[in-house]
Amino acid sequence: MNQPLSDDTARERRIIVIVPDEPGSLAHVTQVLAEGEINIEAIDGRLVGDLGVITLRTSDDDAALHALLKADLRAVTSDAVVFYLPDRPGALARVAQRFGQHQVNVRTIHILHRLAEHAIVAVTTDDNDLAHSLLDSDSLL
Repeated sequence: MNQPLSDDTARERRIIVIVPDEPGSLAHVTQVLAEGEINIEAIDGRLVGDLGVITLRTSDDDAALHALLKADLRAVTSDAVVFYLPDRPGALARVAQRFGQHQVNVRTIHILHRLAEHAIVAVTTDDNDLAHSLLDSDSLL
């Protein structure tokens, strides 16, 4: 059985869903999973600007991710390192340069959402543990 979410388990497989900070967003996510007969085993939520970030572990992560994406929700698996950074020229370049200096190869990158002053970014790398350690802990989601 999965353990509760915490900073110590931040790199375990999980699903991260980005939703608007508005009534009904959590209900929509949980209803999509319920309709797919997917059990939520752990859940955590927080606000980042005007967005909600919902972190889940489920009874079937692949089916959950598929159902969420089919419902037009923004979701990624924790195979990705998810972080936010200032939405201004050069911010992503600095992260990419830091990864390169430490021989971390980025396999995929997605800007999940842009807020007024920040962007939420998900990357998969050849060494997610090292990538995670290279980021400022305040920027990790």
